[in-house]
Parts: sequence; structure tokens; C-alpha cells
Amino acid sequence: MISLIWAMDKNNLIGKNNELPWHYKEDLKYFRSKIKDHEVLLGDKTLESIKGYRNGKLFPNSTYYCATINDVDYEEATMVRDLEAFLKQERENEIFVIGGATIYRLSLPYADRLYITHIDKEYEGDAYFPEIDYSKFRLIEETQGVENEELRFCVYERI
Repeated sequence: MISLIWAMDKNNLIGKNNELPWHYKEDLKYFRSKIKDHEVLLGDKTLESIKGYRNGKLFPNSTYYCATINDVDYEEATMVRDLEAFLKQERENEIFVIGGATIYRLSLPYADRLYITHIDKEYEGDAYFPEIDYSKFRLIEETQGVENEELRFCVYERI
């Protein structure tokens, strides 16, 4: 199963200068609880951003795959040079796609599940999630933020 997980504001904004334009502890806790002990797919810019934010370390207890067309290698991740072939592979376990914008756009057609933190606020930034055809998904879970009412944690499943 391929799952995409991200937070976005009212305008589908997901990033600013390769970082999150906001800081919600509740959302970070939710994110980490979902990806823990799972395979994770991310782009090289997102990998660098997480390492920069976390003093050179990725989140523990996950297996990382880094999709890139650049000539880079990371010891923390298995490199994926053919993203489409990787996404078409049969898999028994859920894999989480965690960004960035290009990886989301290319992965969305293969997504079985979407974990979206909807932020009821507008921020400034430069990276947006692509438009989602919600008619292809059904909402299976929705939880209001406890620490911050601006947050809604929603899970959608492909119909």
C-alpha cells in the first residue's frame, strides 16, 4: 500500500524554502507516529531538510528510500533512480511518501491512502501540493486537533 502523508494550509501550501512554513508539535507527533516502523519514500531535498532540522539524523525506526535524478547517494537511504518502477512494485507493507512537492506529484496517481493534516490558516511559501481529485477518495477518519483547533487530521482511501 502506498500512502502519502503531509500537512497543508488552506491553499495547499506545503513548504517554504525547503522547510515547513509552520511548527505544530501535535502535527509532528502525528507524523512520526504514522511513519514509525514503516518504509518511507522521500526526495533528496526533503532528506536534506530533515537532516538539517534534526542535527543530521532522520527519524529513527523507519527504512528510507530516496528518489532522485541527481548524482547523489546517502548512507541513510536506499537510492531510487526509477520512481515509477519503484511505485509499481508489489508490496506487502504500507510505505509512506513524505515529500517533497515533486515526489508527491509523481506518487499521487499510485496512492492508496492519503494522510492529510489540514491547517485552517494561510501561510506564505513556495511549494504546493498538487490538486487532488477528492471524488477518487473517501474520508475514512477525521480527528480535530487537541492542542490546536486549526488542525484536522484526515485519512482518505482510494475508492
